[in-house]
Amino acid sequence: MANYRHPFHRACPLSLALTLLPCGAVERDELESLAKALTTLGMLVTIAKEQPIPSAAFNSRRRQYHADDFLTIARNQPADRVLVLTHCDLYADNLNFVFGLAESFGRCAVISFFRLRIGADEEKFLGRAVKEAVHELGHTFGLSHCRNSRCVMYFSNALEDTDRKGDRWCEKCEKRLYPDRGQARFFREQGG
Repeated sequence: MANYRHPFHRACPLSLALTLLPCGAVERDELESLAKALTTLGMLVTIAKEQPIPSAAFNSRRRQYHADDFLTIARNQPADRVLVLTHCDLYADNLNFVFGLAESFGRCAVISFFRLRIGADEEKFLGRAVKEAVHELGHTFGLSHCRNSRCVMYFSNALEDTDRKGDRWCEKCEKRLYPDRGQARFFREQGG
């Protein structure tokens, strides 16, 4: 496992251990680029050993993979947060597709690179992946979708939405995330 730590790791209130869990064939450079980008949020990022795609996740009628099955794999990994990364085309109940899915107030999330690569060079792809990763991790802290189209918590119905929004939380979401000037509720409850 490779560890990545940003030089200002301790200064960020979201200092936590994040495991990136590749599921299926995910390129090493994609993993390392995303890990390095996420360290700017103060996360200690570890890349876990690749896991197989859950066979039960595939829906032959839809020709897609059910995102919830990837969260099951993530629950077996030790870390404050686990983010599964896959190239599978994901869906969730009642949605044609999802870029990602997370457990609200949980510790597990998944994002798919499948659609994020459409029409993107490496820089645009990495930007999209970071936005979707931060978005899904926001859900694990209990953040809901935001109406601000520039906020990372804005619901992306299409790639244009992802391209338009930023990679950080808006002031309103940040206040919910850091209610006491830098102490996320998660860390207060855990005594950290």
